[in-house]
Amino acid sequence: MALTYRELVRQTRALGRDVRRGAEQQKKRAAAIADEAKDTGRIADQIAALHVDAATIAETRETSKIMQGLSEAALAQATAAEEAARSAQAAEQQAVATHGGIQEARDNARVPMAARQWYTQE
Repeated sequence: MALTYRELVRQTRALGRDVRRGAEQQKKRAAAIADEAKDTGRIADQIAALHVDAATIAETRETSKIMQGLSEAALAQATAAEEAARSAQAAEQQAVATHGGIQEARDNARVPMAARQWYTQE
């Protein structure tokens, strides 16, 4: 299937929108995980105050640290997704800049265009 100008612009716009939406969802997940990590850290402090065995306290604190690391990784992934969305937007803008005039000329042509195969480069 040949990719037309309009299809190229439509697909790059949709890609940017989808990636941006995914990045926002990822940020929300990262924030939720960070909140859970803080809560787990508070629980570790609370059980330490109750004189629970040291191994349980250490494991709870370690779980909190792992969750915080997971949150940071999710946030880094969201940042990378935002960069991908910006790249998709740049690709859309480049397609418009490079091919928009050709499409406009074709749309405004008073004579019928030649068959698509005639424009194919070898």
